Amino acid sequence: MALQGFQFICLRAFVNTRSLILRSSWLSPTTQPDYTKVYEGRADLFASRIFVPKSISEDSQQHRYPLVICVHGGGFIVNNPSFDDPLARYLADTVRCIAVSIDYRKAPQNKFPAAYNDIVKQSLAVINDTDLPIDLQMVVLLGSSAGGNLILAAAQHPEVRPNLTGVLALYPLCDLVPTFADKMASRPDPSVPDFLGSNYQNVAKLYLDQDEHPSFTDTRLSPTHFVDRKDLPDNVLLIGTEHDLICREAEVMAEKLANGSQQTGTEFGWRTESVQWHQVKGQPHAFDHFPAKTAEEEQERLAAKDSTYKLMCEWLKSTFARA
Repeated sequence: MALQGFQFICLRAFVNTRSLILRSSWLSPTTQPDYTKVYEGRADLFASRIFVPKSISEDSQQHRYPLVICVHGGGFIVNNPSFDDPLARYLADTVRCIAVSIDYRKAPQNKFPAAYNDIVKQSLAVINDTDLPIDLQMVVLLGSSAGGNLILAAAQHPEVRPNLTGVLALYPLCDLVPTFADKMASRPDPSVPDFLGSNYQNVAKLYLDQDEHPSFTDTRLSPTHFVDRKDLPDNVLLIGTEHDLICREAEVMAEKLANGSQQTGTEFGWRTESVQWHQVKGQPHAFDHFPAKTAEEEQERLAAKDSTYKLMCEWLKSTFARA
């Protein structure tokens, strides 16, 4: 059953409360941020959650680390930065980077482009934070689902773009132009239920101001409609999931970014010198956050999550090494 506006507001309150409890220090002691910070002018948002490598010692205080800015998903409507604590902690310790999870205003109270504007401002605030021991030659925006949409859009902002080494998007929404029916038809196996399903249409309606009639080709909404390849960083990793109605559009964006470059096939995708496309086989949207229904499927899901996170870390290390 499709949810309506007030129901989404109630859902957000429930999800945020549940997330903050599950991510609390007494339930998740090993994935805690090292500290939190509210950036100037953003008191209405959840505090940014900052993760530093566990291996940092007193002797390395002057060392500068790569920066990964993480943007959570949730259909532009639910969740908060704590949602990505396990991933951010894993990235910080495995890649030896500073990972910062940032927040943004949510629909339906805050319509487009509020979330986009927040990600631009928050990203710049983090990048310009002189208290962080970061190497400004190594900065990546990372986001999943709605967060993937936001980072691919924010990466094209003229003030953000010059600061970036790369972007990494996990099952991102890339294009609002195709209809819901077209997106469902792009799925390889119609018999497999879709995680987003009919709620996809309602999320889009709640995120957009119907009176404003925004263009679906606006790159702040549909980042795949970039004007010039230079509008995005050279280094891009896009990851989709096989049983997801927005998987194909992410692959299309990867193909556009590759811009005809020679592709080398991988087991589950392809790569060029700077662009990589990877499809997680047999998994739905947001597979890394929600348990499967059966023990066998859960084992497969955890294996897919582990291999995907390792791929992300390998890509980050390689991207930073080339910076």
